[in-house]
Amino acid sequence: MEDLLIRAKALVKERIPGTRKGSDEPAYIHSTRVSDALARFGFSEEVVIAGMLHDIVEDGDTSLDDLRGMGFSERIVNLVDLCTHDDMIEGGDARWVNMMAGLIDAKDKEAWSIKLADLTDNVKSSDTMPEDRRKFMLEAKAPFLLRLSWNEAGDTPVWNELERVLLSLRGAEATKQS
Repeated sequence: MEDLLIRAKALVKERIPGTRKGSDEPAYIHSTRVSDALARFGFSEEVVIAGMLHDIVEDGDTSLDDLRGMGFSERIVNLVDLCTHDDMIEGGDARWVNMMAGLIDAKDKEAWSIKLADLTDNVKSSDTMPEDRRKFMLEAKAPFLLRLSWNEAGDTPVWNELERVLLSLRGAEATKQS
């Protein structure tokens, strides 16, 4: 399975081009951090690999069938699918809400954990985002995800990390404004 993680990392590095949301950091580094966080929290190798691949369909011109053809397990492909926006839906926020509905229906703790690790990394690097998107993430998106994921992943280390990071950043924002 370690070979699959190496292949997943190479695939992400090759297929997710450009830089990350307003910074000069390569975009694929985000996927590596999400995967590393899941490993740190003790998730299975399939979940760690799915965390590495969580953006590959949206950002890497790769289909779920491509992943199957590359030898990734059906569980990995399913987790990636649950964490992927539907491009047929117009508007990023609408796609995100639709993905959240799919996660609620699936009742899959591991898929929620990937999204929690994903958003935690996004929140940590939100200082490079346009101010309105950063504010939306800190004041709406992250609290909403915490609330929605509580039944499946609440009070777990990955859930608690997002809550801690969010509270810390929101506290820093409040201090900065006063």
